[in-house]
Amino acid sequence: MKKILQGSCLILAAGAIGAQASEDSNWHYNIGAMYEIENVEGQADDKDGLYEPSIYFNASKGDWTIALAMYQEGAADYSNFTRGTYFNRPELEIRYQAIGNDDVTLGFTGGVRNYGFHFKNDNGSNAGTADTQRYKFQPDWKIKINEDWSFGGWLAYYRFINDLDKTGYSDSRVETETGVTWKIDDTFSLRTNYYLERGFNSDSDKNNGEFSTQEMRIYLPISLGNTTLTPYTRLGLDRWTNWDWSEDVDREDHSYNRLGMLYAYDFNNGLSMTLEYAYEWQNHHDAADDKFHYAGIGVNYSF
Repeated sequence: MKKILQGSCLILAAGAIGAQASEDSNWHYNIGAMYEIENVEGQADDKDGLYEPSIYFNASKGDWTIALAMYQEGAADYSNFTRGTYFNRPELEIRYQAIGNDDVTLGFTGGVRNYGFHFKNDNGSNAGTADTQRYKFQPDWKIKINEDWSFGGWLAYYRFINDLDKTGYSDSRVETETGVTWKIDDTFSLRTNYYLERGFNSDSDKNNGEFSTQEMRIYLPISLGNTTLTPYTRLGLDRWTNWDWSEDVDREDHSYNRLGMLYAYDFNNGLSMTLEYAYEWQNHHDAADDKFHYAGIGVNYSF
């Protein structure tokens, strides 16, 4: 399990403040925090689930945005409240908005994140550490087709280095979410996106950590004054993984579908907050089925 939506939200926040800042030469800032939990019902290999706090800071001036974030991602054993990693995954990103007007927005983001791991033996003793670095290049875009329709999205390429045999990561990855938005009226919109994430190795002799996920993601934002409600679904098109490459070279097929609700409230004083819950049913072709729960809370202050 891993968080996809949070990373997307942080990039979109950076893009939004970058678009605002391009209209003048003043500095604009965002500071915020998120706390997320991901759980599979019943006992699981990840010790019941993940809990993932993060903090971030964005600063924009003109066409440039710099974004700093600190993550903690790791397994949670709720019987003794231990975690698999510490709060030690920093990220730096810089975005340049090449085009920004009412009809077309085009930006380019480069960044690096460190993935720190602290491994434990079954008895809880220290089993060593690992640090993997992820380098990213990502264009994002939005094209206004007419007053009611627009096309937008982003495409990221990641390169992973260091300790890949320990962390189980492949050395390369692509991720994208892109689609069309229909503004029905001032209250309702409909956004339909195609999502792909594919982990692979540039060396044909390796197959560690390879996977593929394809989904249709459908959102229905509902604007109600200061409140925005966004019911959404993720419909799995194809998913397979090869995380057990050291023991079983055959990939495992899965089917995932999700229903969720995102609640956002703007206090009109620079402060905003989000609440989110999602339920996902998972079918593993080589194992038992799972029921998955996601919940998150976030707060942001813009100044």
